[in-house]
Amino acid sequence: MYQFRRVRRTGVALLLAFVFLLAESLTAFAETKYDNWEAVAATMGEVLDSAVEIYEDGGDGAGKRATEEVNVAYYKFYEKLGFEKTVMAAISGSRGSEVEHQFYLVKKVIRDKGTPEEFRESTETLKQMLVEDAIFLDGGKKAESGEGSAESAQASVKDNPATAARAAGWQTFIAVLGLTLREGLEAILVIAAIIAYLVKTDNKKYLRSVYIGALLGVVFSAVLAFIFNMLAASVGEAESGLGQEVFEGLTMFLAVAVLFYVSNWMLSKSETELWSQYIKDKVEQSLTKGSMYALSFSAFLAVSREGAELILFFQGMRSNIANNPHMLWGGLAVAVIVLAVVYVAITKLSVRLPLKPFFTFTSWLMFLLCISFIGKGVFELQEADVIGRTIITGMNGFTIELFGIYDRYETLVPQVILLVITIVTYIYQLKNNAKKRAALMKNQPQQNQM
Repeated sequence: MYQFRRVRRTGVALLLAFVFLLAESLTAFAETKYDNWEAVAATMGEVLDSAVEIYEDGGDGAGKRATEEVNVAYYKFYEKLGFEKTVMAAISGSRGSEVEHQFYLVKKVIRDKGTPEEFRESTETLKQMLVEDAIFLDGGKKAESGEGSAESAQASVKDNPATAARAAGWQTFIAVLGLTLREGLEAILVIAAIIAYLVKTDNKKYLRSVYIGALLGVVFSAVLAFIFNMLAASVGEAESGLGQEVFEGLTMFLAVAVLFYVSNWMLSKSETELWSQYIKDKVEQSLTKGSMYALSFSAFLAVSREGAELILFFQGMRSNIANNPHMLWGGLAVAVIVLAVVYVAITKLSVRLPLKPFFTFTSWLMFLLCISFIGKGVFELQEADVIGRTIITGMNGFTIELFGIYDRYETLVPQVILLVITIVTYIYQLKNNAKKRAALMKNQPQQNQM
């Protein structure tokens, strides 16, 4: 009992360590401060107007230079300042995906050598979307088809400044809470499942490796955030943003490979309880060195992948959207409490499950995370323009960000393939475990005679 309490305390301590490191990094690389999201949208509009002027003027390299301006609007403002994440958390994931796709369409006009008029029209559509979302995030009315223009929503903000300020504060709270929960939940699920497994199978001696992996992930998160900030300062926001997207996408794929291995390994152990029924002495659970490293590396990836993104997001929120700091910290505090409760609940309740259901639950949890990560990995590479995109019009913009489900063939097809592989693997493991059970039952009479 004491050991388990120590496990929980250590896990919560790791979570608090990350929050502390996050807080220390918030004021780093502070740049221009903006009074509200409308100011951010207005600055982005100026950058996009510059892209239009470059493209209309023509000349050698006009398309490339216009594309660079669009990338600056996206990476320096929409992504780095937390505009995109705030929209996804406070409005909807589908809206964030819709705006991101409009950025893609703007650049597609250049790649397809479209006319300056087509480029201007596509850019104006994007600017309108940004203004509408900014007004809503600042406490105005959500601009929708048939419900008025962005100008009327903007007027509602100016006519009711106190109400708008309160609404904007709660939007900040919801955005911070939603993003922290969404990003943190994935890491918590991975680490909690691994720790519960080690406690359940009397392999507590390996907990230290998992803690070290998670702690290194915390440190590596800060290092990554620092590197991306340095790159932004030296080579430009667009190049740094592209590098970050590619890194996150490739890390997602690496996480899929590691977690798929771990989930298969856990599933193969699901008959351990059955083994102990036919052996007089309790079978000592053990881990191979490779499996131990895989568990530790899984914890490292879970923390570092989400941690760097959270640090960069909060840097943008802290240094650029400073009107509601109490709401920012309030949302973060509530999210941390919820994540800590989830962690304790999983590690405490799951170890009380019978061994076979426990192994099945944890392995399927890993499988589901793999399906989510592969969709998000493709999505990150699409944001970096490494992979193209084909929108599924029948989904009408439907997305489930938590599970990495987007309205694109390029994300859904790999997920379906991985799902089929998962089902086949599960059936194979069930048959393999059945063979093990039969062998044990066959050998049991011989052991009794001995």
